Amino acid sequence: MKRAHLFLLLLLSLLLAGCKGEGIKDISVTSARIVSIVPEGLTGLSALVEVEIHNPTVAFEITDLHGLARYRDQDAFSAYADQLIVAGHTDKVYRVPVRGQIADGFNPFQLLRLIGNESAYDDVTFSVDGRVSLRGGIGKNIEIKDIPLSSILNKPVQNEQTEME
Repeated sequence: MKRAHLFLLLLLSLLLAGCKGEGIKDISVTSARIVSIVPEGLTGLSALVEVEIHNPTVAFEITDLHGLARYRDQDAFSAYADQLIVAGHTDKVYRVPVRGQIADGFNPFQLLRLIGNESAYDDVTFSVDGRVSLRGGIGKNIEIKDIPLSSILNKPVQNEQTEME
């Protein structure tokens, strides 16, 4: 039984390494933009976000994706998204529907400062966590903290091919 586990781990590492010597570390978000934001009541929002992902490895899925935006070190907005299936060996733009809530105690009018003022993006950071797994279910929980919003949104989407997952 131990040999079967060892074989599966070896096979998994080869699969995750992908082709041409490119591996998991080479997967990257190359651009992102907010397509639309729709208010839902006084504190809820839904949005459509386009994210371009460079994936030189095998296909994988992201589930249980949660995000937290902070404005000047104060929780501003929490969001979640459903499953996203990322195709293997591609550079592709994905349309991701996102739902969220404005944090308790946060003044939503502070977000109005962001409209038309890209320099205000420096005051916003974003943290995300979720589970990344192969289609068979083997995966790992990930967490990325305090990404400056300006570093994400200032990258234009370059690929016009989109897919809603």
